[in-house]
Amino acid sequence: HLGSMRARALCRAPRRPPWLRAKSFSSLVMADERCPALLHVDSFTRVAFAGNPAAVCLLDAPADATWMGAVAANQNLSETAFMWPTGASEVEGLEGEPARGETFELRWFTPSVEVDLCGHATLAAAHALFSAPGGRESPLLRFGTRSGELVAALRGEGCIELEFPASPPRPLLDGVGPTRGEVALALGLPVDKVVVVGASDDLLVALPDAGAVAALAPDLHAVSRWPYRGLIVTAAGSGSEADFVSRFFGPAVGIPEDPVTGSAHCTLAPYWSGVLGKS
Repeated sequence: HLGSMRARALCRAPRRPPWLRAKSFSSLVMADERCPALLHVDSFTRVAFAGNPAAVCLLDAPADATWMGAVAANQNLSETAFMWPTGASEVEGLEGEPARGETFELRWFTPSVEVDLCGHATLAAAHALFSAPGGRESPLLRFGTRSGELVAALRGEGCIELEFPASPPRPLLDGVGPTRGEVALALGLPVDKVVVVGASDDLLVALPDAGAVAALAPDLHAVSRWPYRGLIVTAAGSGSEADFVSRFFGPAVGIPEDPVTGSAHCTLAPYWSGVLGKS
């Protein structure tokens, strides 16, 4: 166990950009008294209509899971986040310092199922709170989730910093999941070009280079039958811009391919940290 993974990412900017000012908020209000506001936020990008979109439903109180699932299905985005306030308390910040922060319950739904962890929708939820009219009393937010407590901190330069749990890939057990040959067949690649690294909630597969990852067109029907949330395919970066590249396929949870999967980096970061000798 590596303790935690810290993810620093841009979710537009902490100041409300033109497409998220009060006028736009009103156009995004859902016609249901249980959901005072339903926002569309693009995570991991500096511009509108890019990155990975998520819907964020701001609730006053807990809602029924069936209703939340129906809302997520209606939005038809890879994830819809639902959150409601639970109070304020002392929070341990990302650097270990005690600080007072607001606390919320947070849940995530794909169009078909509820999931235990989602990175880009957490980033979107934090952005929605930090960007709300009037701002927040504290630059720290604490989310209670099915994966434990997650902390979001508002930093300078338009950054929201998240602390997520590390989930290193574990060796596969005999008879559990696909064989290397079955993985290669589903990816349409020769067996010697595929390395099945291991699994967490997802199966992690390494390929020879970034070009092979970019060109991949997997058999999603085959992938959906494997006993994992999804498939992470990765390779070393091809230049100085990135240490590694990756793609995520989650047909079993209603996501054929996710544009950016923050939670997959709970597995990718510790794996590549060991391979590259970086922290």
